Amino acid sequence: MNTAEITIPLGKLVPSKANVRRVSSEAGKAELAASIEAHGLIHNLVTRKAAKGAKFEVVAGGRRLGALRLLLDEGRTVQGVAVTKDYQVRAIVAEEGNDTEISLAENDQRQPMHAVDEVIAYRDLVEQGMAAEDIASRFGKSVVTVRQRLKLASLSPRILDAMRADEVTLEQAKALAVSDDHMAQEAAWFEQDGWSRDPSNIRSFLTSAHVRGTDRLAQFVGIEAYEAAGGGVLRDLFADDGLTFMTDRPLLVKLAGERLEAAAGEVRPLGWKWVEISLDSGFIHGGGFGRIHAVRRDPTEDEQAELSALARQYDELAEAIDAYAEGDPQMEADEAKLQVLESRIEAIQNALEAFDPQEMGLAGCIVSVAHGGYLQVTPGLVKAEDRKALAASQGSNDANDQNESDEARQVDEAEVETSGMSATLTEELTAVRTAALRVELSNRPGVALVAILHALVSRVFYDYHYGRIETAVEVTGQRRNLVPSIKEPDACRALSGWNEVMEGWGHRLPGNPSDLWPWLVAQPQDVQLDLLAVVTAANLNAVVARHETGRERIAQADLMAEAVGLDMRLWWTPEAAFLSRLSKADIAGVMREAGCTEDAAKAVERAPKPEGVLQAEKELDGKGWLPAALRAPVKVESESLAIAAE
Repeated sequence: MNTAEITIPLGKLVPSKANVRRVSSEAGKAELAASIEAHGLIHNLVTRKAAKGAKFEVVAGGRRLGALRLLLDEGRTVQGVAVTKDYQVRAIVAEEGNDTEISLAENDQRQPMHAVDEVIAYRDLVEQGMAAEDIASRFGKSVVTVRQRLKLASLSPRILDAMRADEVTLEQAKALAVSDDHMAQEAAWFEQDGWSRDPSNIRSFLTSAHVRGTDRLAQFVGIEAYEAAGGGVLRDLFADDGLTFMTDRPLLVKLAGERLEAAAGEVRPLGWKWVEISLDSGFIHGGGFGRIHAVRRDPTEDEQAELSALARQYDELAEAIDAYAEGDPQMEADEAKLQVLESRIEAIQNALEAFDPQEMGLAGCIVSVAHGGYLQVTPGLVKAEDRKALAASQGSNDANDQNESDEARQVDEAEVETSGMSATLTEELTAVRTAALRVELSNRPGVALVAILHALVSRVFYDYHYGRIETAVEVTGQRRNLVPSIKEPDACRALSGWNEVMEGWGHRLPGNPSDLWPWLVAQPQDVQLDLLAVVTAANLNAVVARHETGRERIAQADLMAEAVGLDMRLWWTPEAAFLSRLSKADIAGVMREAGCTEDAAKAVERAPKPEGVLQAEKELDGKGWLPAALRAPVKVESESLAIAAE
């Protein structure tokens, strides 16, 4: 093919109909334009003189022509030279040959860069002194994209070699890049196989010792305070929600404990017998506490007069705000005044309630971290050893009998008041959690192996000296049926997920039990481990049934949930079927705890129950609220921080 290299004014170049690239011809035009602007036209266009006129048809290089025209339209430059219609473009003029063949040859022979080569090239540019922002600008990429590729370039050399050999997919590499530790990356890949190499499982493996930024402790302390104290933060650049992990759990616990202690210091002078701190508000529900209650008095004449005046001001101001046009600058100022009025009214109302000083001398407070990551002070709790004295102080004729009846009543009241969950509902929620935990455990053979070993070793080596030991995995070869514990099993996502796991394996196993042994022997080890995970999960029992708590068993199940990274927000949401089983007061309490507005909570309390349930379901959508039975317990590293005495 005879060719001649010349320069042609941009205004005389037109695309050829013979160009074979039809699909995605516009894809990446902005990036290509940025590259040409920064680096110039690296590859010449291949052109042919048009049949009529002084134009040249671009046979090969249509995307480059489109990028140049974009620079022209936007008044940009190429290496500092303004792009106009007279801008000289280097081109090859083909004098013979088939246009379609030329276009096909250029596109067909292109070989895209391997992902590893590309990310290492980005790394080399940074090492040569180019900032990520400059790379993004010169190549038409977003800064986030450049930083993601630089993150991949920081992977272990062994991992990058495995990527070059196409043994590690891009998604797996992104999951491995969540950690900067090369040894941890290599352990997560080279020491794992099967299900463990799924991207989600890789992330769980690498972050199991860290605390998610969405965790209640992380929200309570705050990432700025944590980093200011020297805490390390791991950021998953490939997560859509910008997920962060705090890598120093002991420091986070220490900071949370210090904040709680500071808050407890403000409560201690108020006259309580004891004030303690807890990193988990769930401790209150399971602590077996009795309760004393504040007594409400009538307001004094002065208080009533102030309340009436404040109420009138509030109504007048609210009416004025409703009349403002959208964007009126006065609206913001009046809304601030309204909040001041609300605060004063609330302060007076709160002052009308007070605990009996004599009862306070036998009760206490727990200062804790609530589910939403905010400070929670729970007053009026009575420990078991103080119930008899409390009954006596209240004038009981038979303190022992009264203590027994009070204990049962107060524990029930505490459960209803603090959580709104009956024993039946608690059993159902923990059955849902068990189903979800079974699914997660069936996907983590490594954790399942530990769980089954824990159960067997406990029975073989420890039962003789310590008595029968409860374990979450009940190694009987049978599984607890969760359906009777769940009111609407067909609507339960976790139970459906577990049934799918069981059905999938049911189709793989031999139909005759006598064929099971030779079938198992013939399976590769990864299949055996996957099946081990499933049958281990099938024996898992983390249900809190009525009249039976199994504290050791539940505690061990909590450790297992932490190991597999169980997030019940993926398996359960507060829908109408659940909310309808609570009182309106409890529903409003749930909304406040989840961070809904006070107006929304009060609206639900005023509305008829069916309407209130539907409204609450809408308000709670996306809040991520979970009842205590579904929440992950906080692992306390230091006993002194779990409960700090007064």
